[in-house]
Amino acid sequence: MKKTGLIVCIVTMIAMLVLGSLMMATAEEGGLTLVETYPKDGQKNAAVENLGIKLTFSAPVNLEANQAENSKCFKITGPDGDLNIKVYYNPDIPEQVLVLQDLGEDAAKATAKAKESEEYTVSISGSFKDNEGNTLGEDQKITFKTINAKRNNTVYLVIMGLMMVGMVFFSTRQAKAAATAAAEESGVSQAETFNPYKEAKRTGKSLTQVIAEHDKEVAKQQAKEAKRLAKYEEEYEYEEEVESGIYRVKGPRPISAAGSTYITGRKAAAEARAEEERLAKRRVKNSKKK
Repeated sequence: MKKTGLIVCIVTMIAMLVLGSLMMATAEEGGLTLVETYPKDGQKNAAVENLGIKLTFSAPVNLEANQAENSKCFKITGPDGDLNIKVYYNPDIPEQVLVLQDLGEDAAKATAKAKESEEYTVSISGSFKDNEGNTLGEDQKITFKTINAKRNNTVYLVIMGLMMVGMVFFSTRQAKAAATAAAEESGVSQAETFNPYKEAKRTGKSLTQVIAEHDKEVAKQQAKEAKRLAKYEEEYEYEEEVESGIYRVKGPRPISAAGSTYITGRKAAAEARAEEERLAKRRVKNSKKK
């Protein structure tokens, strides 16, 4: 029994020693990891203005005693070489580091600065360490490409142009629909619009002949309409002014008196019935005279 207890104790101690050694080895080999970056590795639309990268690690890295040495672990390299940078540690998020391009006091005079549509690589040394002294272990690289502002502006202008064309198209369509509705309301169909060239081509007649026939038909229709209105208005009496500003209506007044030629379906039917009754009465009256 005593031997069994002793063996269990020895095995437990050995296991604890092995586990401790593994933990120490892991810490020495790099217990710190890079969790997230922005821009992401391979991104192609990073901003040129205030070029920089935000890095988030698996443990706090804002210990002031480590900042000077840790800041030497970062580098941004482009087609023209390394950019001047500044490294900032986030006091609110201790796991976060911001690496920014440093253009100096006068950005216009800076010789090395980020350009549009260029590829840049952020390098992080494996010696970068967290507040507990754990290192990154291996060098890390994040590559991204800056935005092509000229291409983006072109795409933007194309989209705006398409939107303008669409607006013009729908506005024209709405105006055409409104014109059609107005034409139908006034009793004039768009189909009645006369195109002498089109009509001459369709019929094979000369342009002069087509125009003459059209004018003749228009005059005929106008005379017919004038005759119909005159005949219709003979049966109605208009209002008369009995006092200043006061009128008395003697009978129904036709819509044509107000300058309109539009007749609704119900009114047209009513007028047709009235006309039929009037003609019937006239025929009866004429037959009695005979």
